[in-house]
Amino acid sequence: MLLSLIDCRRTLAVALVLGGVAVGGLGTVTARAAGFHRAATEPEKALDRVLRLSEKDPGLVEFLLATPQYKAKAGKDYGRYVTPRLRTDLAALERAAVAENCQGKYLDGELCGLDHNPLTCAQDMADGAYLYQTESAGDGRADIAYKWPGQKAVVARFALVQEGGVWKIDAVTCLP
Repeated sequence: MLLSLIDCRRTLAVALVLGGVAVGGLGTVTARAAGFHRAATEPEKALDRVLRLSEKDPGLVEFLLATPQYKAKAGKDYGRYVTPRLRTDLAALERAAVAENCQGKYLDGELCGLDHNPLTCAQDMADGAYLYQTESAGDGRADIAYKWPGQKAVVARFALVQEGGVWKIDAVTCLP
C-alpha cells in the first residue's frame, strides 16, 4: 500500500491507495483502496456520517420510510443526505412491508413496516467502526461496499452521487 497526501482545497486528505488517486474537479479525492478500511475518501466519510446518524436519530429513518410517525423538525434537513430517488425507493419498501404484515395499515403494538434500519441493513448498531471499500468512483459518482468490524461478508453496497458539491446516497442494496 502507498500512503499519499493530496492537497485538496487547502486541506490534506489521506487515502490508502493501491493503484492511484484521482482528484476531481471540486477538490474531492477518490481512491480505490486495497481491502476494507475505515472511511477515508470523501464519499466514504459522507456515507459513514449518514449511517451513524441513522443509528442515533430515528427521525432520519422515519423520514426515509415516510412513516406516519415522522414529524418534520426545524433544523433537521434529512433530505441533504439522500437523493429523492432513494427516499422514494425506501418508502415503497416500507409500504410493501406494511401491506404484507398488516394489510396496509399501521397497527398499534404491531411491527408492520421494515424491521431493520434500511441504511445499515441491520437491526443493531456496530460496536466499532464500519469498514468500507470504494469499488468504483468518478464523475461525481461512487459505488461503495461496507461491512461490520470483525465480519467477512459485505453487508450492503451503496451508490453515492455528488450534487452541488455534497455527496448523497442514491441507492442501497442490502445483501443477505
